[in-house]
Amino acid sequence: MSREKPVDRPRYQQAAEVLRHRIVTGAYPVGTLLPTESDLCTAFDISRHTVREALRRLAEAGLIQRRQGSGSLVIATQEPQGYVHAMRSLNELFQYAADTRLRLISVALRPPGPEFLADFGPAGDQAWLSAEGLRLVPESNTPICFSQIFINRDFAAIAADLSGLNGAIYRHIEERFGVEVAEVEQQIRVEPLPAAAATALGLRARTMAVRVIRRYLDAEGRLLLASVNYHPADRFSYSMRLRREGMKAGWA
Repeated sequence: MSREKPVDRPRYQQAAEVLRHRIVTGAYPVGTLLPTESDLCTAFDISRHTVREALRRLAEAGLIQRRQGSGSLVIATQEPQGYVHAMRSLNELFQYAADTRLRLISVALRPPGPEFLADFGPAGDQAWLSAEGLRLVPESNTPICFSQIFINRDFAAIAADLSGLNGAIYRHIEERFGVEVAEVEQQIRVEPLPAAAATALGLRARTMAVRVIRRYLDAEGRLLLASVNYHPADRFSYSMRLRREGMKAGWA
């Protein structure tokens, strides 16, 4: 395999796009295996973290199926139709954290659990620094949501600081450990409240909620932090403003 080094966009995204193109055009037909992680690391001159993130994206797109110990099997050449909103700025997330307060209930080093397997992929069975708590409106202490925060164990030393932190946790990780969040993925769906969330919010179990998960990635696709937030459905609204890219001043 020739060496290919993606540029401009994050390297895991570039690698995923190259592999997606090869699958769609038949270079990797349905029923065949993609090259091994080791081969892909060499071909794209990227780390194993980056390769795994690229493969995770292809699996999410429904193009491959990842099988532990037997590689990545091509299962389709076209992605299912759907819509995923990709966030383009961290400013609003930072402001949200600054305008609210996180009241911690527990902090422990543990695996996220089987219910998060789809969100964490192969890293789902590893220990993460797990923090649970309520996000509150400071003036009234009104609960906004129940939050579960999973921090990469590389930054577990931040555990002692969590109870006194103000602002966004990802910013503190950046400042303390010299890393940088390059991209945040956000997914929203509606589902019943888990028992722990219902208890913390003072609601009945199985009350419907809006589940918002955010995954914070560095430029190589390493997952630095993930937050899972459960908002009671009757207290939640989501708004965004979309601006056409490339607009010129003076357009009517």
